[in-house]
Amino acid sequence: MVSEKPAVLETVLGSCVAVCLWDEGLKIGGMNHFMLPDVTEGIKNPLYCGSESIETLVSGFAKTGIDTGRLRAKIFGGGKVIKGFGEHLDIGRENVRIAKEILNGYGIPIVREFTHPDYGIKVVFYSATGKAFVKQLQDE
Repeated sequence: MVSEKPAVLETVLGSCVAVCLWDEGLKIGGMNHFMLPDVTEGIKNPLYCGSESIETLVSGFAKTGIDTGRLRAKIFGGGKVIKGFGEHLDIGRENVRIAKEILNGYGIPIVREFTHPDYGIKVVFYSATGKAFVKQLQDE
């Protein structure tokens, strides 16, 4: 989602990743949230996947006429919150990897990263300023 008006965007993440992008000069920002790194067979909505979700987010900026070279990024999430899979299946790590790979391909610098926690987090992103806050979610 790209917001041309100031907005407070929030999401909750475990192994999922959120990419926050903004143009500081124009005070326009946006955020996505995805669960899997790449589109695989059986996925009902490709926006659940980082490869499609990030492309769609960047395209949203391009459609407003923003030069994507002016964008800055923050990445959150990608935690290993399910311990039972061992090292063989780390969806969070792969989600972070694909986010970095795609942003690098666009030449969008990552100015902050809070990734790979062992717990869930809540992210609050202010689209006009690019400020973001992270809160650890407590196990119940």
